[in-house]
Amino acid sequence: MSIEIMNAVWRESQADGRARLVLLAIADHQGEIGAWPSIATLARMVNSSERSVQRDIQYLQKIGELQVEVQSAPSGGQYKSNLYWVTLPGVTNRASGVTKNASGVTDSASGVTAGGVLTLNRNLKRNINAQEQDLFNEFWNAYPRKVDKAKAFKAFRSALHRASFEDILAGVIAYRNDPKRNPDFTKYPASWLNADAWENASNAPEKPVWREKALEHTKEFLAAQEAISAQSVPPPRCIHDLTIARCKICLKG
Repeated sequence: MSIEIMNAVWRESQADGRARLVLLAIADHQGEIGAWPSIATLARMVNSSERSVQRDIQYLQKIGELQVEVQSAPSGGQYKSNLYWVTLPGVTNRASGVTKNASGVTDSASGVTAGGVLTLNRNLKRNINAQEQDLFNEFWNAYPRKVDKAKAFKAFRSALHRASFEDILAGVIAYRNDPKRNPDFTKYPASWLNADAWENASNAPEKPVWREKALEHTKEFLAAQEAISAQSVPPPRCIHDLTIARCKICLKG
């Protein structure tokens, strides 16, 4: 596991929600010549579907935080995973103990079943879910019509992949304060989010104030996560200079 690369993700990544968790899972595998986790492995690590992980990988490529080298098609019954590099400031090519088998494919079992790795993944997912919940609570408190909260939360998580939180919040404030808005015809929050309705308030005069507030909220959370990451202790390494949970020789012994 590369503590250096995972720390860089916490510090520098602009991704949020599940996409950031996928990037952390790839960073967990990355060594000096990249990472080879399969889509199935990443899906198990972030507790999501393979299709969702594939969409997140495309999103990470789009924002320039992940480079993907597509490998050749399966041959001789052997599936070849794609090769990934996390491309963020502060990431070096120092070997980080990534485990692979003879064919160059990351051993998915060692990255999923080891107790220490599972605990880390659960903690990372818990932190990201807490961030989303905090941001959603602020959105919910500002929205003028509070119905179908569960659907609204699902739509909110999806919206964070298409816009920044500060833009969404600025749009909510403008919508709530719009003198032309009829309370009897106010959209359900999920419908408002799914329609990208915050774009209707792109020129709202209140936007700079709320943008500053939202940015401050996000920066405080990221600073807290960086402090937690800085206090983390790297897992012990075996005589083969690998983390014990990832060393196939030690696990067999």
